[in-house]
Amino acid sequence: MLTTLKDRFIPLGVLDEFQSAGVFVNWWQQIRYDLKTIISTGWHHTLIPDNYLIAAFFQAEADAIEAMEAAISEAQSELAEAVETAQELAGYEPEEDESITATVIKAALKAAIDDLRDSTGESAKKERRALQAQEKTIIHLEKRIKESKAEVKTLTDELDLKLQLKRIGDADYKAESQQLLTQVAAQIAEIDPEKKEDKKHLTALQKDHAALLARLAKTDALFSQIGGKLTDEEAKNLILKKLHDIATHELNRYLNAAKRQLIQSVENLWDKYAVSSRALENERTETLTALDGFLTGLGYLR
Repeated sequence: MLTTLKDRFIPLGVLDEFQSAGVFVNWWQQIRYDLKTIISTGWHHTLIPDNYLIAAFFQAEADAIEAMEAAISEAQSELAEAVETAQELAGYEPEEDESITATVIKAALKAAIDDLRDSTGESAKKERRALQAQEKTIIHLEKRIKESKAEVKTLTDELDLKLQLKRIGDADYKAESQQLLTQVAAQIAEIDPEKKEDKKHLTALQKDHAALLARLAKTDALFSQIGGKLTDEEAKNLILKKLHDIATHELNRYLNAAKRQLIQSVENLWDKYAVSSRALENERTETLTALDGFLTGLGYLR
C-alpha cells in the first residue's frame, strides 16, 4: 500500500518521497486498530462515529436542532439588548462587581414601576408604560428561550434514541419496557379495587402501565421511521467512508502545507520583482535630477 501510494503521488511533482510516505504512515497509525476490529468482529457499529450516522440517516433532525439553537442564540442576543435598554430606562446603577442579568433588571423595573404607581402626571404615566413594555419584552424573550431550550432537549433526546436504535435495534429497549410492564401488571392484579386504601396505589400503577405502553409504541414508531437496524452493508460503507476521509484529511494536510510554501514563494518573488528595473531606473534618474537641482541651488554645482 505504501509503495502504491508513493508511485501515484511522487510523479505528480507536488509531494516528495518523504511527504508521500508521511500521508500513508499518519493514516495507518489512525486506522490500524479499526482494521483489527474489522478482522476480529466484522463491520461493527462501534467503529462508526455518530456524525457519520447522522449525515447518512438523520440529517433533517440535526438541521432542526441546529436551526433551533440558532434561534436560541438570536433570542439571547435580543434579550441582552432588551436588558441593556431596560437598565437605561430604569436608570439602574449596579453595585461593584454586580452582574447585570435579566433577573436583576426585572427587579429594578418592578421597583421603578411601583414607584410610579401613585403618580398622576402624564409624563410619569408615559414612563411607567415604557417600563412595563420593556418588562413584558424581557419576560416574553425569557419564555421563548426557555421553551426553545426544552424543545432542543426533546429533539436531542429523540435523536440520541434514534442513533441507538439504528446501531443496536429495538430489542433491548423493548425487553426492558416489557419486563417492567409485566411487573406492573402483576402488581395491578394483586390489588383489590374495592379497597379504599388501595385505590391511590392502583391509580399510580395504571399511570405507569399506560406510560410503559406509550414508551413501547413510541419505540416501535421510531424504529419503523428510521428504517430499522443498521445493516452490515450500510455499516461497511460508512466505515470505509471514514477510513477514506481520514486518508483524504492526511493528504490535504500535506497539500495545504505545500500550498502555503508555494504562496510564500510567490509573495517573496512579488516583493522582490513587483517593481520593474526600468521603473527603478526612472525613479533613480528623477531622484538624481532633483538632487542636482538642490546642489546647483546651493552653489555646489555649476
